[in-house]
Amino acid sequence: MGQMLRSGELRGRQLDDRNTWLVSLASVQDRARVDVGRGRPWADHTVASVIAALSDGSQVDAKTHQRLRNTSVEQLWRKIAQAVTVRRYRTRNTEIARPHLALTGESAIDRIGEKLVGESRVLHGYLREIDLEDLIDDAGLVEDGDGNLAIHELRASEPKWAHGSHAPRALIAVDCAREPSTRVRSAGLRALEDMRVHWLGQNT
Repeated sequence: MGQMLRSGELRGRQLDDRNTWLVSLASVQDRARVDVGRGRPWADHTVASVIAALSDGSQVDAKTHQRLRNTSVEQLWRKIAQAVTVRRYRTRNTEIARPHLALTGESAIDRIGEKLVGESRVLHGYLREIDLEDLIDDAGLVEDGDGNLAIHELRASEPKWAHGSHAPRALIAVDCAREPSTRVRSAGLRALEDMRVHWLGQNT
């Protein structure tokens, strides 16, 4: 449990006695959603290859090709999501953080051909060209499990897309699929399956 809290897989805060943690229920529910049951997590390079293949049609090795063919969309999004940690913060003005983020999830849902009515109350994104500590100072971030800013982090070295304004389409779809909102989740699953079917059609 302590390791999961320190790595960001679970969110919470350490109490004054330093041996007790108060764990966010929302983060426990989030980890339960991405649980795939048995089987090892995919390696970082596999996750990166799958994201690139589904987003821009990149080629993959034979083993990854087989995974894309045989993995259901419900398993696929969870396998990718296991490589992503999400930390929630509260800030008085999310617009200060926006220029430093590659938007994802509901904040970039138009990139996967979907449109929602109204603005999301949470801004989602991957850091680009700034350290988390600097953004915390610049935007006055306070860690809060129900905060209005969600910082996503892909478990791997800095990806080449981290300098753009949006995450890759496949990752946007995965981050939508992990949301508790039925409408957002359905949009992510639908888009991810469309990408998978299209890629297989071009590479089979």
